[in-house]
Amino acid sequence: MPTKHIDDRTAAELDELYVRCVTLTQQPVKEVEVLRLAIQKGINNIADDDILASMSVKNTVWKGLADTVWNEVTPFWPLDAITGSNFDALAEAHSKTWQRFPSESCRKALYAELIREHIQLNDPIFSTYDSLFPAEDFGLTVEEEQALREERKRLNEEYLTSLPALNGRLYSELSSHEKTLAQHYTKMISFEPIGNDDFRVLVNADK
Repeated sequence: MPTKHIDDRTAAELDELYVRCVTLTQQPVKEVEVLRLAIQKGINNIADDDILASMSVKNTVWKGLADTVWNEVTPFWPLDAITGSNFDALAEAHSKTWQRFPSESCRKALYAELIREHIQLNDPIFSTYDSLFPAEDFGLTVEEEQALREERKRLNEEYLTSLPALNGRLYSELSSHEKTLAQHYTKMISFEPIGNDDFRVLVNADK
């Protein structure tokens, strides 16, 4: 790239940065974009996140990174228990690729690919709730609504009481109902990988 009026060392660093930008984005990069980024961040302080957050990026780049994030997370959590609500925390804990791109724009692009390819678009909390608790009917009387609330409260207490029985068991051996409980009460449940795509259920009754 043209480096008129720039010393040789800086010119070489800008050339390296230019190549790095093209390699990361897999797109044609304007020289002015590279210069602007170097001025804003300092030529030796530019992270990969800075480059992808400030330039046009080929879609296949985001897809590849999203696949890597997914593959880094899934060894630590059952696939059907990964949701839109708990994914960020799981990725932050287990994915070096997710940690490498912390900017809002990069996370948004990654998440769009993850939603498209992997994560269920609708949070299962609604489907698990529908499976575990009676549905609301808009035609109920005041007394019936009160009875419904009481029934939901009773069921919730019953389910919470039953959670400790899941502790230490293998996720693959849980019944469909027990898996629904584990997926619904996510704040009280965690998983320990044991290999062969299976997990030991851990219940934290204090949460």
